[in-house]
Amino acid sequence: MSQYLALLCDLDGTLADTEPQHCAAWLEMLQQDYQLSYDVHWFEQWIGTSDRVVADWLIQKHELSVSVDTLIGQKQQRFHAMVRKAGKSFPGVLEELAKLSEQFPLAIATNSGRGDTDVVVPALGLDRFTDVVVTATDVPNLKPAPDIYLLAAERLGVHAGGCVAIEDSAPGGLSAKAAGCYLIGLNDKVEMADEIIRDNAAALARALQILGTVYM
Repeated sequence: MSQYLALLCDLDGTLADTEPQHCAAWLEMLQQDYQLSYDVHWFEQWIGTSDRVVADWLIQKHELSVSVDTLIGQKQQRFHAMVRKAGKSFPGVLEELAKLSEQFPLAIATNSGRGDTDVVVPALGLDRFTDVVVTATDVPNLKPAPDIYLLAAERLGVHAGGCVAIEDSAPGGLSAKAAGCYLIGLNDKVEMADEIIRDNAAALARALQILGTVYM
């Protein structure tokens, strides 16, 4: 029988090419609403974390007299508009997901909140292939804690140790490995990965290969 039974995927930067929209939404909101100037390099340090972590840092750093939820809402309004207008998955990802979903269960395991995934997943057509979506809204501890991956596996009815995970960030990679998944990383930031494949569609194809391998 196969050692691995299901695929657990991060969303932003893994299935969805939405990190540019996340960045643009934060930068636009901070400049227009608070006259704070940040750039892409500032945003890069937050890839793989949640909006709540970013918002909390900004409020403390600049002593902003707004709540975390208010700041996130201002950013999300812009992000959702950008995704609906120009959101996309990475080249070849939908085709590979179609092959995978015919044979194996698939869950999205993301540090994004439910408010974002409810927009991104259908806007990009990912809902056609995913059985479960677990978000930051669903767990007490975000990545790099294993909670999101453990819950995603549980909702698929499998053990996390029997899952392949794909991640593009260090926090996500730590989360997947802590849960016990076999980890495919998309770049060198995922240094704890079992293997690195730098193309998103190719990583999905490799996951299908691993899932289809029969161990005696």
